[in-house]
Amino acid sequence: MRERVTDGPVEEIAPAPTVAPAAPSPVPAAPLSVRTVMSVQRHAGNRAAAALVAREVATDAGLRIGARSGKVLELQMHLNQLDEVATELVPDSIFGPITRRAVKEFQAAHPPLKSSGVADPATLAEISAALEDPQAPEALARKLFALGSRAYDRRSFGHAYAYFTRAGELVDRPALVFSRAQALRKLGGRREEAIALYHAYLDSGHGARDKDARAGLAELETSPTGDEAADTATARKIFQHGSALYERSDYAHAYDEMTRAGELADRPALVFSRAQALRRLGGRREEAIALYKQYLASGHGDRDADARAALAKLETSPTGDEATDTASARKIFDHGSSLYEQGDYGHAYDEMTRAGELADRPALLFSRAQALRRLGGREDEAIALYEQYIAEGDGARLEDAERMLELLRTHGSGV
Repeated sequence: MRERVTDGPVEEIAPAPTVAPAAPSPVPAAPLSVRTVMSVQRHAGNRAAAALVAREVATDAGLRIGARSGKVLELQMHLNQLDEVATELVPDSIFGPITRRAVKEFQAAHPPLKSSGVADPATLAEISAALEDPQAPEALARKLFALGSRAYDRRSFGHAYAYFTRAGELVDRPALVFSRAQALRKLGGRREEAIALYHAYLDSGHGARDKDARAGLAELETSPTGDEAADTATARKIFQHGSALYERSDYAHAYDEMTRAGELADRPALVFSRAQALRRLGGRREEAIALYKQYLASGHGDRDADARAALAKLETSPTGDEATDTASARKIFDHGSSLYEQGDYGHAYDEMTRAGELADRPALLFSRAQALRRLGGREDEAIALYEQYIAEGDGARLEDAERMLELLRTHGSGV
């Protein structure tokens, strides 16, 4: 595999004590539920599931250009999991020309299917049956790597990292370790993980990108000299760079730089600055809270009022009165939903988490999972939340959650 990389809608909280039904999904429900098909797959295999799908032929005209639905997402996921289909598909639930090409590619390899580019019931049944056969992991990893490279090129580094990670679970390639490190370095805020991956790549002895890996490490690592004056001067320069990044709203890399500075000079001001960067970044609420409290405990004093004001925004204060707490949770959730619609998934997740600390609602588990999935790079946490939502068994979005779980488990990235 070549090294190419260089340098949901959410649900609402209803008034206490219950949660109102969620607004209908924009995707019409299919006659045959996803949960039913997945249950058959788990207990009887894909061929049995294919037979079940095939029984719907009389009422299903098939998926074609222009379709947008959960069924299209499943089709894209499943075609990506077949080694005989070389075309990689962005799993976006939209049946466009590239999806049509992939369908035709599959149909051409399975006569007597007509190579129409329409995913009719016979084609869908054959795809389900083909998934039962062993697949070449190298071919699947190549497609995931291509999807990760696309995400990287559009600067969606969290999702690129997820695709590269899933590809690396299929095939052990140093190039994928390097690509994961690159994605995390460009993402920012995940400095320790990126450092570990660069070192793992260098230890592999692959060699092709050793120079780039060392350059990446030079950006991320600190080298204390033991001379306090020299280290303090270096820390000041690093902090100034972090401050410039902060002013440009690059809070993830600002946090990294302020953390590096703190490794050279132990200053309470750097603890406060790291907390500020994480709070503005979003999605790292617990860490920001811990840093603000560490700053206050230091007794430095200069920014105590600001630290307390920030904590007031980040922490929740349950009253113990269910109606009052649910009303507060609803307001917080509404704010999180607005942030979600604006594409600010990190802060949306923080707000939905705060709401969940005041009102225990399955809808909030689903919404938090959606925010993390869209954020990228936090897929394991999103999977855990979807699983918890499904286990609760009391939600209007169970089929959507099942689809998202399949997407994350097979592709790594959820976008």
